[in-house]
Amino acid sequence: MKTIKIIGWTMSMILGLQAPQVKAQEIEISALGGLAGVRQPSISMSTGSTFGFSALYMQEIHQNISLGVGLEAGVYRFTKEDSDYQGTSPSIDAQGAVFEFRYKMAKFKEELSGNYFAIPIKVQYMGPSLGSEKWRLYATAGIKYQIYSKVKSTLTLEGIKTSGYYEQWDAELHNPTYAGFGNLGTKQQEDKLKLHNGFFILAEVGVRYNLSNNQALAFGLFGDFDLGSTDEGSKSVLTYKGREELNSSLPGENNRYSLRMFTLGMKVKYNFGL
Repeated sequence: MKTIKIIGWTMSMILGLQAPQVKAQEIEISALGGLAGVRQPSISMSTGSTFGFSALYMQEIHQNISLGVGLEAGVYRFTKEDSDYQGTSPSIDAQGAVFEFRYKMAKFKEELSGNYFAIPIKVQYMGPSLGSEKWRLYATAGIKYQIYSKVKSTLTLEGIKTSGYYEQWDAELHNPTYAGFGNLGTKQQEDKLKLHNGFFILAEVGVRYNLSNNQALAFGLFGDFDLGSTDEGSKSVLTYKGREELNSSLPGENNRYSLRMFTLGMKVKYNFGL
């Protein structure tokens, strides 16, 4: 809590605030969760969810307007899948000949899970009362920097059929299977991934109920949206390096991937004054 408070005072100094101008200070503890998606057109997202906790230092900087900064931590899980999935990738065989590696599969499925840590900064506006001074509307907006850890990917490819097309000879090979061509059945693979960290924009609206002794409860709807670019294009989930290799569908290169996530959910908050 001392760390959060120090960060809050630092933000106030940056904004040029003086101690006499500060009208109210609070600690905000939140539990949050909701549905999540992945911004990637090449693979459809079937299900996704996140759950986490946050602690923020809130300081009033103007009447009904507060600045908050703190820490957030949580977990997430996605299932990305598609049927009748197919693709190609440029390849080189063992003899050094260039060819096009082609693949089809009855079903593609990737399960992603991991932890995240974030540093949110937000501005909150306390709106009008709802028939009683104890009930008030509020709205917040802000930004956070999110860090990913312990990312696990489980790939399952069913009904795989592969071939190699050699344009120079106008020939397509469908065997041998030991080299990665033909009917390969079902394959599964687990990997630990490294993800790029990035910035999110935040928005939240809800109602707040003021308790006694400078305490309050709040219930809100929130949305987080990754600001990262999605221009990477489609990703080959099967590539050829002497034989077939399975790859995560997430965009990226050099063993570092991008998870372009957005979340819509609910938040329950407890505030107490300092």
